[in-house]
Amino acid sequence: MEQSGNSYCEGLGIPIPRVEDVMKVKGVILYHLMVVALLEKGGPLTLQDIVSRLSGAGVTSPIGNLSESILKSWHGRNPVFRDADGRFGLNLVSRELDFILMVTNLRQPVRYTPEPPIALEQKADDVPLSEKEVEVAFRARTVSYFSNHRMAAAVLDAMGRSMTLDEMNQYLMKLTNDESIVNVKNLKNVYNTLVAVDGTGQLSLISRAGPDIETLRRWVRKIAGPRLVYEAHSEQIKRNMREREKAEAENNVRQAAEAVRLRRAVLYAIPEGAAPRAVGVLDIKARTIRTFLGDELSGIPAVLAEYDLLVGLHTRDALYRLNLDPTRWMLVDLKPPQKTKKINRQGRILHITPELLIRGTTGISRPLGDPAMIAHYLAKGDEGRLRRRIESTVKALYAFYNYGVLNRFVRLRWGFLDEILAVDWAHPGDPLLYKILQEANRKDSFVDIVAGGAPGWTDPWSRAMSVQIVRLEYWTVTVRQGDEIFEIDRHDIQAVRPSRGFGLVTSQ
Repeated sequence: MEQSGNSYCEGLGIPIPRVEDVMKVKGVILYHLMVVALLEKGGPLTLQDIVSRLSGAGVTSPIGNLSESILKSWHGRNPVFRDADGRFGLNLVSRELDFILMVTNLRQPVRYTPEPPIALEQKADDVPLSEKEVEVAFRARTVSYFSNHRMAAAVLDAMGRSMTLDEMNQYLMKLTNDESIVNVKNLKNVYNTLVAVDGTGQLSLISRAGPDIETLRRWVRKIAGPRLVYEAHSEQIKRNMREREKAEAENNVRQAAEAVRLRRAVLYAIPEGAAPRAVGVLDIKARTIRTFLGDELSGIPAVLAEYDLLVGLHTRDALYRLNLDPTRWMLVDLKPPQKTKKINRQGRILHITPELLIRGTTGISRPLGDPAMIAHYLAKGDEGRLRRRIESTVKALYAFYNYGVLNRFVRLRWGFLDEILAVDWAHPGDPLLYKILQEANRKDSFVDIVAGGAPGWTDPWSRAMSVQIVRLEYWTVTVRQGDEIFEIDRHDIQAVRPSRGFGLVTSQ
């Protein structure tokens, strides 16, 4: 795709849309048009800019106030965010954005070429019957309603030769529900103009042309026609489904390859809400950590330019504080997907903090450290302890991110609470725990599973157990390790990969 200067559309791999075109798509709502206006711009817009663009395209408000209608249609929903300057922008790492692109026809579904609808060929009456037509007409039917001579004539017409009575009956008994079908006595004693029986018992058509045989052919085709159409359509549907599955499989492989190529890093800057004085960058693929303090911060722009996707808490705000344009990257913000949780009938409210979610998900007791101690390290210039604290924090953020991508949710655990909150952090093609386990179960292959707390940083697979999947259920997986069979809560799985030599996609 040619470079257009539109970072949003280039990042998504789509052409630049026009609001006027998308307005004509059935099912599009005001919120979708807000997203399209941002895609068209390729960067953040003020509310007034969005109002001007939509009103210029002919969009109106049912309440007579387009600004208010836009805000109500958005009401904080992903993928639209509002930055510190009040401008609206798009989070490109978002399943909701993928859905909007589909609804607005800006991203077409997986393409395959289905076969055109089948039209049953209308054969002329002077064309002999085919074996398929006869088979379908008489298959699995009780034939007591069919005359002996018509059944025999239909078979003889399709076979194109004479047959003995035994041959005739063996042929028909394979198709029908009856054991005794055609007998010579019936053929000889009943007047018919279709089948002749010679002295040796051979059955043959009296004539392969004329009104009587043509009437027979129409009769058989009338019986067989609906079933032939049904079977042809069924086969066509199966072929189209196979083609679609093939196209989807190829698309999944392509997305997985793109996800692997994506250069990702965890970014952490302190102090919050002010110009950063220390920054940590964890390279997810290389598994390296770099810390920057004081004059070293001048190298941050060049370092972050190495990456396509940045992960962290309040990542966009951190980039603003570093005087960097957040639209340069795809961003994942690890902030809680919801702020509060009602925990009893008396209305007690639990405030969901990042630390609470990270601790409940990864088992890391102090993932973000003590803010007072961090402030103390900054004030005293204690670089050694500050760097160690930054390294611990980016490791915790990475473990949290890795779990959320692998499972597509994080855990809220506090007291008696143990619930999951869906997160939208995964890029198309990122491995999904359930599919990895499902594939291992299908192939009866071994996988390494790390369950419980987050994997260690130095050797993330030191606690892994190599198991076979016995049964995969909604929230549990039954595994075999040696002679022992036991269950693992899927919530507890932090990492998974195929045991060496089995060749599935890994999560780390």
